[in-house]
Amino acid sequence: MKKYFLYIALVILLFILIPIIFTSRFERIKLAIADEKIEEKIDKFDYGKYSTIKLLHTDTGKVEKIDLDEYLVNVVAAEMPVKYKEEALKVQATVARTYTLYKIINGGKHKNADICDDSGCCQAWISKKDRYKYWKTDCESKWKKIQKAVSSTKGKIITYKGKVINAFFHSNSGGFTEKPLYVWGGEGYPYLQCVETEGEDGYSEYSSEVSLSKEEFTSKMKKKYSDFKIDWKKEDCIKIKDYTEGERVNNIKIGNKTMTGVIVRNIFSLKSARFSIEIRKR
Repeated sequence: MKKYFLYIALVILLFILIPIIFTSRFERIKLAIADEKIEEKIDKFDYGKYSTIKLLHTDTGKVEKIDLDEYLVNVVAAEMPVKYKEEALKVQATVARTYTLYKIINGGKHKNADICDDSGCCQAWISKKDRYKYWKTDCESKWKKIQKAVSSTKGKIITYKGKVINAFFHSNSGGFTEKPLYVWGGEGYPYLQCVETEGEDGYSEYSSEVSLSKEEFTSKMKKKYSDFKIDWKKEDCIKIKDYTEGERVNNIKIGNKTMTGVIVRNIFSLKSARFSIEIRKR
């Protein structure tokens, strides 16, 4: 008897976070606003009361007070491979600094801390000891390379109309960035729009495939919708209705349910809403 498998092919979007699109000249950053491109200056920020932050270590629950730029060295070490060029590390340091200060100034998610070390909640952070264990060789020179990227950008942040931006970032956008409103709802941010990103297809985890039997698929759907039903004999039992500007699934009909691509992503633990669905016989 032939088995039916449902294949969900998706393009990975790590952290599903929206990046800042930058030029090769580090002093300025280009932001896409609708159909218009403007240049926004990277400002020099006086840390003042923000020179020391409170970092929550999620594995222990302990809060550590740490110098902002010292903290950023560990963030860059966790968020970007050290083999990347110095200018890329500088941009990562600037974006991470901007993201951190935005969270502090506008109020973060944690009661007794400014930010945590969980990339799924705030942004990644790794201890020097753990990073050295991973690198194994040339550890000192690698660490100094990251320190230089952070120190050479000290005080530099990205602003929009004089205010620190919410600098979401990720390692892979799947070819297009996405408007935050399609991910989290709300009104979004004028400085974060859908733009094409080139060169990402060389990333080792650019795409992946998940396969499920129809029984597994139905079970997962019923955990979300107890009254879910689907007739696998119908050709349009699963149908994508429309897409977002960033080429993600916006709305999709599955059986008797219509939902957003983000909901489907969460149900099936996908890494992006930029997926396609194919039903095959085996």
